[in-house]
Amino acid sequence: MKECQLCKNCYSDEVATCPKDGMPTVHTIVGEPVLEGKYHLECRLGQGGMGVVYKARHAYLKTQLAIKIILPDLVGNDPQLVTRFRQEALAAAAIRHQNVVAVTDYGVIQSSIPFLVMEYVEGESLHDLLNREKRLSPEDAFALMSAICSGVGAAHHQGIVHRDLKPLNIMICNDRPDMSQAVKILDFGLAKIKSGELLGSFIQAQTTGLMGSPYYMAPEQWADDDPDARSDIYSLGVMFYQMLAGDVPFKGSSIPAIMKKHISDPPPRFAEMGASVSPELEQVVFHALAKDKEKRTPSVEQMVAELRDVIYASSVGARTSPNIVGPASTLNIRTEPNAVVFVDNVPVGQTRDDGWITLSGIQTGSHNIRVSKDGFSDWYGDVMCDGQAKQIVAELSASSHAIPKPGVTAAYSGNDAVNTPSNLTATHGAGAGAKTMVQQWETGTGIGVESVPPKRSFLSPLVLGLGAVFLLLGLGGAGLGGAYMLGYIGGSGSDGQPSPSPTASPAIDVPTIPVDLVGIPGGKFTMGRNDGSDWEKGEHEVEVKSFRMDKTEVTNEAYYEFIAKTGYERIPENWVNGKPKAGFEKHPVQYVSFDDAVAFAKWRSERDGQKYRLPTEQEWEYAARNGGKNNLYPWGDTFEPRCAVIDLPSNQPSEVGTRSCPNQWGVQDMIGNVFEWTSSEISVHPGQPEPEATKALTEPYYMVRGGAALSAGSGQNKITSTSRYPTPASQRSVELGFRLVRE
Repeated sequence: MKECQLCKNCYSDEVATCPKDGMPTVHTIVGEPVLEGKYHLECRLGQGGMGVVYKARHAYLKTQLAIKIILPDLVGNDPQLVTRFRQEALAAAAIRHQNVVAVTDYGVIQSSIPFLVMEYVEGESLHDLLNREKRLSPEDAFALMSAICSGVGAAHHQGIVHRDLKPLNIMICNDRPDMSQAVKILDFGLAKIKSGELLGSFIQAQTTGLMGSPYYMAPEQWADDDPDARSDIYSLGVMFYQMLAGDVPFKGSSIPAIMKKHISDPPPRFAEMGASVSPELEQVVFHALAKDKEKRTPSVEQMVAELRDVIYASSVGARTSPNIVGPASTLNIRTEPNAVVFVDNVPVGQTRDDGWITLSGIQTGSHNIRVSKDGFSDWYGDVMCDGQAKQIVAELSASSHAIPKPGVTAAYSGNDAVNTPSNLTATHGAGAGAKTMVQQWETGTGIGVESVPPKRSFLSPLVLGLGAVFLLLGLGGAGLGGAYMLGYIGGSGSDGQPSPSPTASPAIDVPTIPVDLVGIPGGKFTMGRNDGSDWEKGEHEVEVKSFRMDKTEVTNEAYYEFIAKTGYERIPENWVNGKPKAGFEKHPVQYVSFDDAVAFAKWRSERDGQKYRLPTEQEWEYAARNGGKNNLYPWGDTFEPRCAVIDLPSNQPSEVGTRSCPNQWGVQDMIGNVFEWTSSEISVHPGQPEPEATKALTEPYYMVRGGAALSAGSGQNKITSTSRYPTPASQRSVELGFRLVRE
């Protein structure tokens, strides 16, 4: 087989010149670029200390694959290589988990060169992500670590230890809906073969800039002790430390220097690294980094529980929707088979052998329920809590391709089912961190209500919203994704100094972003919908004067001009170093409060010499219903999935105007993408009773409209042109954006 020296494409031996770029080809592996008559090698993705990795395609199934060919001259003269490799390949193939790269086949070329067939995934490595971001928030780091631990735990339960966990062996795929599915762990089972190649691996790390295994090795791995699951936990602790601090805890110019620090030196305090971390979180990380493995965090499940407890300590609760606070509910959930239950994407425990779990103290409002078990399709359902006990039955489908159907949520009599525990603590027994998380909409500090990620509830928080942003950031690296996947291609190491917290500087010279307004003639229409929610009920006729409205939601690039030219201090939380992330300039701005939007309107008015403001609810709904046509959606009366950025579990909005069916005047993205602030304070429609809870509000509430990326396009909580929600003026969320109008 020959390869092109430039593009690395694979050809038969008779091809002397690459037909793609005209470069000469060179011999690589003996034989044709087809293994076992079915795996067509297409191009080389990379080369590491053990072998060469190729992108391949199955001749009959036409599926994309990654094939790692183990070259004897790269791993030494080992007569038992084929036998040992086969054993490790069998072990790797036995791990069936969504967070572990699947091994699908094994073979031997010419009786001496083994190869491994794996699923091919595109995205970026955690190593690459950390090089770019330097530091992650505790919430983002936890989202990643939870998924990593899920895959590692599946292997540990089968008695398989990875031995070489490091950021280069963690892939973040760009085609998965959320972080829990995006993470993929590489090279399970192969580290045992590589363990004798430490010196060569480290030399390669020094010469290529890659961060080699020595930075992540447990103290016992430097001695003769046989590594076990706790060795992997130490490596995970180093990785989590790096996510928070921006660098690994132990570094040195030689293997002995690194070894000494791992064995005898305490890890530097986060404050010494310039990172602000709570003492409780630091203690949990240091627990995983204990030198004595007997004193180390005993399992990955325990590690996740400890991290969750301290990171979400101020958000003890399942997130509620942003409805007015009401009485708490009890949820009795039964799953078939027993499985892990998530409320608004927060793991709250696993059902018992009899299938039951009881969750107490769930707040009034809409909540998303997800039930997950390896080997089954996830089950999703929504429940509206109103102070009454509810019961849910979730039946999981064993087919990996089946579309899970929501089960029936019924009003519950309040009598517990047989053997059903009366509270969550009883359900979980002594499991660490096993508690339901209950948070008042207006309470909480620090992380507050923006920290626990919902799936399909209103105004989701930072964690998985940013997790989804990380997924999409991998799009730009799709071409190198396979190489990153296999851990052989990387940029410079993450030896730089920690990044300071971003701050805005006033009067930065940035381009002026033009305004694109759409003229909307005045008229009368019917506001509200009697067959909608309580906030929508109370149809009444409204007359609106002519106005002009932003064609799209305000974008990141437009908001950045405002930040840069005014020095406005409140920077959206999903920006990096005070700027929108590359490739997201034309996405709608997120994490803006009511006051942020008003400040932007004031600045734009001064810049353009025009009077801009937030639309009133009447103006917004008039535009969304096509005026007197009174349509349920901007495009008509029937929901069209192609017309809105909606029903996305990732909760990641799209570039404005790219997936939108505009209203009759050309206004886009009025349904989905992000909720939009209006200037109208909380109110009910004429003739409707005022909720008692509104009398106890301690800050102004304003109505937001239009839904976000994760909002429901169908069902009881579907978003339409009449949907409206009261929201605290101070609220900043991944789902909150805005657009302006001008008279």
